[in-house]
Amino acid sequence: MDVKEKRHWVLTDVSLVIKGRDLQPEEITSFLGIEPTGVRNPGPSKWGRPGEVDGEWGINCNSNVSRDFHEQLGNILSTAESKRTELAQLVEQGYEVIVDIYGFSGNDCTLALQPEELKRIALLGFPLRVAANMNER
Repeated sequence: MDVKEKRHWVLTDVSLVIKGRDLQPEEITSFLGIEPTGVRNPGPSKWGRPGEVDGEWGINCNSNVSRDFHEQLGNILSTAESKRTELAQLVEQGYEVIVDIYGFSGNDCTLALQPEELKRIALLGFPLRVAANMNER
């Protein structure tokens, strides 16, 4: 993380998310042998985008675990790498698997992925979604 001034910071949350219209969170938990940090059953979501009805199963790593973005990403990538075969099977069954990076930042912040991190993400073969919230805190 490259922060230009001390008062400009990025608060990140990195997740491995599995989505699907017929996703049953307990089945994903059983299949992967990992407890999620969050789940949502299929159906309309008052917190999601309009029309969002997919169920979700996810593991996230945020400032409660570490404030270091690279450590957060490393934890999520290690989990995904250890379950690569199972995650690929879920994709074959029609589920969407995503590496998700969310950042809440102040002005003039940058968040750089290191070449090795990009390589690890590419080797997994799952989409990377990056979302930024630029509201001032």
